Formats: sequence, structure tokens, C-alpha cells
Amino acid sequence: MAFQHLWLIPILSTGFAFAAFIAGYAIAVGNGTENAWLSYISDGGAHPPESCIFGQLLNIGALFTAITVYLRHRQYVVYYKYKFHVYDGWWRTCSLVLLWLGWLLSFGVSMVANFQETSVAVCHFLGAMMAFFGGVIYIWGQIMLSYAIVPAMTPLWLNHIRVLVNSIATAALALHLICEWAQPFVKYDDNGHKPTEPPKVDGITKLDPSSPYYTNHLITTIAEWTLAIAMELVVLTFAWELRNFESHMPRMYFKDEVYPVPITGNTITHKTSVLGNGFPFNSNESASTVSAQIPRPKINGQDGTYVHERGRSNESGGERRNEYVY
Repeated sequence: MAFQHLWLIPILSTGFAFAAFIAGYAIAVGNGTENAWLSYISDGGAHPPESCIFGQLLNIGALFTAITVYLRHRQYVVYYKYKFHVYDGWWRTCSLVLLWLGWLLSFGVSMVANFQETSVAVCHFLGAMMAFFGGVIYIWGQIMLSYAIVPAMTPLWLNHIRVLVNSIATAALALHLICEWAQPFVKYDDNGHKPTEPPKVDGITKLDPSSPYYTNHLITTIAEWTLAIAMELVVLTFAWELRNFESHMPRMYFKDEVYPVPITGNTITHKTSVLGNGFPFNSNESASTVSAQIPRPKINGQDGTYVHERGRSNESGGERRNEYVY
């Protein structure tokens, strides 16, 4: 069965991520857990009930992100290997490296969803770094790979847009880290000393506009929101190339070394023939006659045929419906 709407996968990835951000933020602000202007994204997933909704939506978004980066890799393989018969090369190695990096960032997003900053801060911080650093590096890798391969699978105008958006994401990441660790926008007192940082409230930074840390905190959170939104917008653009691709459901095969137990008892086989007017009719024949007509599975290492049992009754007393077995 073909799935012709692969472009929906990156849209779902971005949609669930945005839904997690907005839902967590809105519920936390409504409950008075965080300030409306402006808290960290993770603050919307710090306390229940918003943490439950935030985590569930973000986990689903992480899953669709992992599928998206896999589809992105398969795009290169299908486009260059089967369309232009370029079976191997540096491009495939680079794509594989980016695939694993994309899965790493997806795992980081899942860690952010499952390990709250108020519960397991170390794991939450590690997941955030995997998601942010991994996401920015992954997108730059995709951009450079798209520019380098000729003929290009991605139109230049789309690549230029990705450069612009990911440049914003990179600058936002740098600004976020600088403000988080160096705190350059904290207002010093009249003696030139850095004031004492106010304690967190239930694990969340809530500052009054009069606080000397307020400006630095506000720039930090704005940079984080800008970074996350920019990264998700780039993932959203992957839907453009996926419009030209389709996929099929995975195939399942029966192992050759495994054989079922043969059915014993009265069995018959059906052979379908065609009359001269084109209408089919069924006739009962021996298994040896039909064996030359249809492909047969292996039963205990020997050729078998499709059979069904007769004479078995169901609970209502009637004859049991024919069941084909292997």
C-alpha cells in the first residue's frame, strides 16, 4: 500500500512541537505557575497538569522528527541512486551521519519532554543541549549537502531561505547561552557589585520587572523561543521536497526455515476456471491437479497446497466457514 502524503510528516512534527510549546505556556500562565512575559519553554512542562500535556505532545513531535530525518536520508538515496544511478559516494556517507545526528536530536527532544527541569535537571539540560546543538548542526549539514550535490534535489531559493532561518537560530542559540552563563545584561548596584540572584519559585524563575536580573532573563527566554521556532520552521520546509516522493508499507516475509504443521483429514482444493464467455466457475479437483496451477508454500520441507477442512461444525451446528491455511 502506497503512502502518497509523506509531506505531512514534517508538518506533523512542527505542529506537535508548536502545540506542546503553546499548550504548556498557556496552561502554566493560566494557573499562575509562570509569568506571561516571558518564561522558558521548559517552564510550561515543569508542573502538572501542563507538564502532562507538554510532555505528551512533545514526545509525539519527537517521533515525527525522527521519521522526518529518516525520510530525508531516503530522499537522497532514491533521488541519486535510482534516478541518476549514483550508487555510492561521499554524499551517502554524509547523509548517514546526518541521519544519526537527527535521531540524536530527536532523542534529546524526548528527554526534554520526559525529564522535567524541576525533577531531573541534569537529564533535562542534557536533552536540551542535544536538541538545540544537534538541531542547528543537523540543519547546517542539510543545507551544505543540498548546495554541494549536483544536480540539486532542493531548489536554490528554498536553500537560501533555510540559510536565513538557521542563521537566526544559530544567533539565538549563541545569545541564549551567553545570557544564561555570562549574564551580561544584569544591572550592577551602585558599588559595582553584582546583586544576589533571586531564588526560584517552585523551580521556576519568576522575576519582577524591577529586578536587576529581569532584562537578562527576558533576553534569554526570547532567544530560546526564537531558536526553537526557527528550527521547527526549517523542519517544516522539508515538506516541500517530500511532495515529489511516496512510500510503501514495510513488507513482511515468512522465514524459509520455519514450516507449519500440515493439516490432516479430509481436504479438498478448489480450482478456478474460466468459461468461454469469460465468467469464472469453481470445480473440485485433486491436489495434484491444482498443484500445477497455483504457487504452493512449503510444508515440512515439501511442496504443499492451499487447503481447507470439511466436516467441522461451529457452535451453532452449521458447517464451519472455509479457512485457508498454509
